[in-house]
Amino acid sequence: MFGDLFEEDYSSVSNYQYGNEKKLKTKVLEPPAPREFTNLSGIRNQGGTCYLNSLLQTLHFTPEFREALFSLGPEELGSFEDKDKPDAKVRIIPLQLQRMFAQLLLLDQDAASTTDLTDSFGWTSDEEEKSKPDLQNKEEIDDDPLIILKAILLQEESNLIPVDQLGQKLLKKIGISWNKKYRKQYGPLRKFLQLHSQIFLLSSDENTVSLLKNGSLQAESDFQKKDQHLLQMHTSESPGLNDRNSCPHWFDINDSKVQPIKEKDIEQQFQGKESAYMLFYRKSQLQRPPEARANPRYMVPGHLLNEMDAANIELQRKRAECDSANNSFELHLHLGPHYHFFNGALHPTVSQAESMWDFTFDKRKTLGDLRQSILQLLEFWEGDLVLSVAKLVPAGLHVYQMLDGDNLTLCEMEIEDGEDIFVWNGVEVGGIHIPTGSDCEPVLINVLHLAASSQGEKCQQLVEAPHVFPSNAEVRAVLTALAMPVAVLFVSTTDSVGEENWVAIPEEDLKKTFREQGLGNGSSVLVQESKDDKSLLLRQGKWFTGVSETSWLQVQNLCEVESEEKQVKISATVNTVVYEIRIKAIKELKLMKELAENSCLRPIGRNGKLLCPVPDSYTVKEAELKMGSSLGLCPGKAPTPSQLFLFFTVGSDVQPGTEMEIIVEETVSARDCLKLMLEKSGLPGDTWHLRKMDWCYEAGEPLCEEDASLKELTIRSGDTLLVIEGKLPLPGFLKVPIWWYQPEGPSGHWKSHQDQVDGTPSPSGVWTATSTQGAPGDLYAEVSLRHVGDLEISEEATLLELKSQAMTLSSSDFVIPSPAFLRAWTLESKRPSRLLRTNLQQLKEYKLGRKTEICLEPLQKEENLGPHDVVLRTQMRIPGKRAYAPHVDLVWDTACGWTAGSLRQRIAHLCSLPVEKIEIAKYFPEKFEWLPVSSWNQQITKRKKKKKQDNLQGAPYYLKDGDTVGIKNLLVEDDEDFSTVRDDLGKETQKQLALGKQKSQETLRVQSSDVFSGVKTPARPRAPEASLSIHVGSFR
Repeated sequence: MFGDLFEEDYSSVSNYQYGNEKKLKTKVLEPPAPREFTNLSGIRNQGGTCYLNSLLQTLHFTPEFREALFSLGPEELGSFEDKDKPDAKVRIIPLQLQRMFAQLLLLDQDAASTTDLTDSFGWTSDEEEKSKPDLQNKEEIDDDPLIILKAILLQEESNLIPVDQLGQKLLKKIGISWNKKYRKQYGPLRKFLQLHSQIFLLSSDENTVSLLKNGSLQAESDFQKKDQHLLQMHTSESPGLNDRNSCPHWFDINDSKVQPIKEKDIEQQFQGKESAYMLFYRKSQLQRPPEARANPRYMVPGHLLNEMDAANIELQRKRAECDSANNSFELHLHLGPHYHFFNGALHPTVSQAESMWDFTFDKRKTLGDLRQSILQLLEFWEGDLVLSVAKLVPAGLHVYQMLDGDNLTLCEMEIEDGEDIFVWNGVEVGGIHIPTGSDCEPVLINVLHLAASSQGEKCQQLVEAPHVFPSNAEVRAVLTALAMPVAVLFVSTTDSVGEENWVAIPEEDLKKTFREQGLGNGSSVLVQESKDDKSLLLRQGKWFTGVSETSWLQVQNLCEVESEEKQVKISATVNTVVYEIRIKAIKELKLMKELAENSCLRPIGRNGKLLCPVPDSYTVKEAELKMGSSLGLCPGKAPTPSQLFLFFTVGSDVQPGTEMEIIVEETVSARDCLKLMLEKSGLPGDTWHLRKMDWCYEAGEPLCEEDASLKELTIRSGDTLLVIEGKLPLPGFLKVPIWWYQPEGPSGHWKSHQDQVDGTPSPSGVWTATSTQGAPGDLYAEVSLRHVGDLEISEEATLLELKSQAMTLSSSDFVIPSPAFLRAWTLESKRPSRLLRTNLQQLKEYKLGRKTEICLEPLQKEENLGPHDVVLRTQMRIPGKRAYAPHVDLVWDTACGWTAGSLRQRIAHLCSLPVEKIEIAKYFPEKFEWLPVSSWNQQITKRKKKKKQDNLQGAPYYLKDGDTVGIKNLLVEDDEDFSTVRDDLGKETQKQLALGKQKSQETLRVQSSDVFSGVKTPARPRAPEASLSIHVGSFR
């Protein structure tokens, strides 16, 4: 039946396999599309293979041929596993044909590929080159867009490129765009690519294009494009189509496209001179066994069934990944507890990495889904969780719109990729009410005013400082900020010639807002006291001698050499070179000429700090020096253009003005820079690392790439680096302090907030809570945490590996058979905080920061918590006593919801009591209060007066892992009191502390006032606002 089909060259063997062999590969970014409604698979055209495709489809829909081919086993054909053995005889073509038919029957893709089958024929790219037309000259080749586009794609590493980028590369290659050269003749670029589908393969969204393997340079002729293969088959022969058993169906199979066709259309298809078709004969009546009807798996060999099943699973996985990638976007979550509000905007209190989390989410999900996902991520959150759209502006972070409508999808809410989302309670941050909306967007205004000398007289020196105001505030707020009751305000304008003028704001316009006055970020406002007669401003309201024309700079003698004058004024323009100013200052100060070779000029900040030296080769404009400003003449040469002038200090407690200085090459590595700083500081050892100082004079992110140059790390002259003790872990590794949780007796439990205050570390590194007298089985029996060492571990490691390595750090009193007997928590303020529940999850997925500490709790039996399991500490109240029995850990499955009824059922089962005979309450240790969990499953919100779903994760319970739940047996005790004697003592202590702090807090509120919000806030001992007094030329 097969003739000489098996007489072939066995050297051409494809590696294209599925299942346990090589996985299905695709040539586009997206996986192949699934079959369409006909449930039939087409065959992709490699370029000139349309007749081959028709032949293959005809043989495939000839059951006698297909099933006879499937009946051949390894005895007749051999197997792919033996293809490399020298004595083995493997018949590649029938094996590839078997796989091809199996794909057409079972693989869920719209079109199969014949690449491996044609490879087994011995068809190579050499034959493709031979089939090219014999072009006469290079001009004809260069004028053929098909050749040019293919040449561009062949130069790409993966033969894949965005369509827009393809057009740009074409322009670069031939010097003219597609639209100018080819559009009139060939149409748009995308249409041209679609018309040559035998060579180019467009993605489903038509955004990317790739080059098909064995693609021909010669387009198919007209009759080849119209060549189609038509099949008539009954529903019994078409898998998945079971409309009517008696009605035959006709299908038009045109390469990769398969669609139904009517008989009248078939007649038109085969009319005319351009019709091209194949003629096949077969029996008009075909008797099929009952088990073959509507069964595409009939007679398919078992190894191919397994291969196709595995390939379908892999396709489903890839489609799910592709679907997730195409419908997911990244949100920047700014966590409210990590921000504070001052100077008109929100600013992070910690590093940027800890205050902002990148969160990937499906944009087809609802706002309610997003809120729940964030709640599960932020297990420490208590209270309402409100999501608002925010934006980073020059003044800081500003909150614009509160997101509402939990049933709306993120697409419907028009939330964009990369959106900044502020997570807070919707009212305040750090006790300060936060203004929201575009109306009160903060604007950064440069305020200029005349400074006073030590004698109290006005000098010709302008001081410029940035101030932040809400855009809906009145312009007169500038006067309030400068504590000037009466003054004249001027705004900068540019006339038709391009010169800068200052125009006075009329008195009545001071009531306008900054937005109404046209003032925005970067606008300048000049303030002149009305009683000043020595101003540079004229009475007409214009300043014709603009700031840029103030023709002098003040130079102070800061060298150790005495001089007659302490400071001099040097005339200059914006184009004056700094070297000339320095030499003039040395002459007028009557200093030694030797200083000309060993001195430099350094700007003096408003707080008197010497800033980075100015290179001699710079002009006044290039050095960004303002006319009228002060410079210091200092000993030592200025850094060259290839050098950096850096400030540095040891430790994280930075006091402005106490930094040391150093000049290094910008190409020096961070490691060598650290060595130089250690030598200058006289510090021994190599257990140090560098950190950049952030804008509020606190330690920022470490310089982890120690071998990178300072230039590569974007370190600039004038930056401050901190030399911090402790060696950095290797890249991709975490240094995690490990603590051992040691309960003292069976009633041990986590320390309360008051325990933290009273607890002290012992010399052996063990934290213990102060023991207090109480009833037997008191909830607050003494517990301790023992530090066993620091663990350096890869971020790619799993939680299980961390537990295993932690068991080797130190010997303990506990015998731990395996890591499954350990429970891991993160520590915050020496208290367990977040439960790390999945042993096989990688540490990087937990988003552990560089300051994260982990506590391990030994268990009596193995524990394998699921994603919905919650661990609670339950304690039964002792009847007749205000005390509790030892705690018992309860694992509660919340898959069906965080409802009070579900929790009560679980606790009742644990205590072997009827549900109606127990009462439960959650304990809040920081308040020494118990909150009964009501059995009523609906609550009424005060805001909207609507019923909301019962959820113990939300207000007012905020239930999470590690919480304590008290249990009362109503059969023996029916009062409503859950408190203990310890609670009474704790509340009394808190009351006394609050009374003691009230006076000092009121004093601090009076001292600190916020012009922007009008709300008084406690002042910090070390005000970070000092850093804002330095003018920044550009925001980075």
